[in-house]
Amino acid sequence: MDVGLSVHFARANIAAWQVCRWMLECSRATANTTERVASRPRVGKTVAASLGWSESHAATRIEFARQVLERLPRLGEAMRVGLLEERKASSIVDLVADLDDAQARAVVDEVLDQAPALGYAELRRLVGRVAMAVDPEWAERRRAAAVARRRVALRSAPSGAAELCGLDLPENPAQDAHDRIVALAHAVLHRLKRAGIAGVSVGVVESEVMLTLTGPAGAGMYDLDVVRHVTAVLGGPAAGDGPDEPGPDDGPDDGPDDGPHDGPHDGPHDGPHDGPHDGPSDDPPGDDLPGDDGPDDAEPGGTDDDAARGAGDEPAAHPVVTFRPRTVVRLELGALLGDRSPGELPERGPITHRAALAMAWARTHTRWRIRLYDQDGDLEHVLSIHPPVTGSPPIGGRRRAHVVELTAATADLDALAAEYTDTRVRAGLTPDPGAHTVGLLRRAARALARERARPAHEHPARHRDEAANRFPSTRLRDWVQARDHTCRAPGCAVDAVGADVDHTLPVVAGGQTVADDLGVLCRRDHLLKGDPESGWTLRQPRPGHFEWTSPTGRAVEKTPHRYRPLPGPVARTGPRARIPEHRPRPWPPGRPRPNRHGQVTDAAVDTAWHLATRADRTAYAGDDPPF
Repeated sequence: MDVGLSVHFARANIAAWQVCRWMLECSRATANTTERVASRPRVGKTVAASLGWSESHAATRIEFARQVLERLPRLGEAMRVGLLEERKASSIVDLVADLDDAQARAVVDEVLDQAPALGYAELRRLVGRVAMAVDPEWAERRRAAAVARRRVALRSAPSGAAELCGLDLPENPAQDAHDRIVALAHAVLHRLKRAGIAGVSVGVVESEVMLTLTGPAGAGMYDLDVVRHVTAVLGGPAAGDGPDEPGPDDGPDDGPDDGPHDGPHDGPHDGPHDGPHDGPSDDPPGDDLPGDDGPDDAEPGGTDDDAARGAGDEPAAHPVVTFRPRTVVRLELGALLGDRSPGELPERGPITHRAALAMAWARTHTRWRIRLYDQDGDLEHVLSIHPPVTGSPPIGGRRRAHVVELTAATADLDALAAEYTDTRVRAGLTPDPGAHTVGLLRRAARALARERARPAHEHPARHRDEAANRFPSTRLRDWVQARDHTCRAPGCAVDAVGADVDHTLPVVAGGQTVADDLGVLCRRDHLLKGDPESGWTLRQPRPGHFEWTSPTGRAVEKTPHRYRPLPGPVARTGPRARIPEHRPRPWPPGRPRPNRHGQVTDAAVDTAWHLATRADRTAYAGDDPPF
């Protein structure tokens, strides 16, 4: 059955390629001749008349056919042999539309071999990141133009309900805003659960928290005031009168759909007792620069009275919530030293080089993790370091569970540490990247030296001393999360940090807490794996290789993440060599402005009329009317 599905899927891809060829030929053909006209006006009219489409839709489809058959022929070839479906090819075409031909082909060459196995969202993130790498200047200007037109939109949904959203927002404050909404929502869910109120979804709670924070009801509220208010709205006044202090089960990783921690769902979870900042650091205190503070200095309860109150205020009566554990940003180690490679927001998408750097250096009170790979792209070492602190800690230690990840080849770290020494920088032999960057490289080099000095059997991939433990140590968990990168279930790309570190063979069935039996699963797939009625089974024949067997009997393997450095920039050539500057243009009064799609709306016409006549209306202010 699975084989038949795959065969028909390949045939559908081939048929889509054939339709593209017919559309392109039909749009250029001339009756009773073999002549082909490449620049015919209103090119979509012929295809639209043949297929019953609108002219604009036909023109769009013809342009897609031209892209995959002529501009990006490798995409068309992948469709022709049945490997790539039309929807994935269309995603790639859309994301490289602003690049010139050489750059677009470089992106396709980089991602095409991975595209058939990736989900749509994961593919779009990969293509976007590679596109930013081949043309960093275009990426920076596109972001600047988007942020310049940021806005809040309120519109009616098709159901008649309302949609309130912020568009084109700066990444860092938008991430913090979302993190705060999620953290407060989970605090509300725990109160509802303690009160015995079930059936309230996460989405409902998060939306109510957002409306409270942005509406008049939340004016002047502390975090726990918001939690009480939303709990009372959803569960009644009695539910909102719970204890102020979070209970032992109120960790950031729990939710209303928590499975049991033992039995079939036996994965250790990243709760507050087992957060990414626990355990000894790879930098001993004596190695830190003077005045450095690490994330382990935060209070366990997430309360910082001095930071949680304003100047001259009394100490805050209510502690703040802590953001849930996650990888906040991932970037190349070379990006700290002038390499313009983009960063990545796990599960969200790529961000430009400057935005990634700013977000990383804004989180120097959290833990930084460096993943080092060998020449074959396999994970070799995972280093946990405290970077030199570049600013005051965030309010209440909210971000203490966040992780900043750097990736590099081990040989690259050795070369960078040898090049960017204090002596070479002071002598002017190496460009000065800044004291913080040099300090980070020095700490990373010391951590790598300590890892190499350990006996071979103490490497996390081979360590057996924790086999009888119920939960892994921080060092072992870091290794498993870095090795697996994302949830190990087919078709799932949930980031490893904050997900469940699960025993492939349950502890009750003889499973051990070693790298060979641990893997990362998101909560949904963790519960699916432990549900005997699902029909899915999982085994780990080799470390990091997860073999899922579906209810139909088909085996699907998910292999360890391999490191692939991003390509370097590709120079623009041809007519697209110039990138327009995104600057606000002066607009003459009285002339309606088009929107970002180039359309002049009725509202714009009305606004222009009012602006043009405002001078006439105000010229007689305070005088008698001119009649």
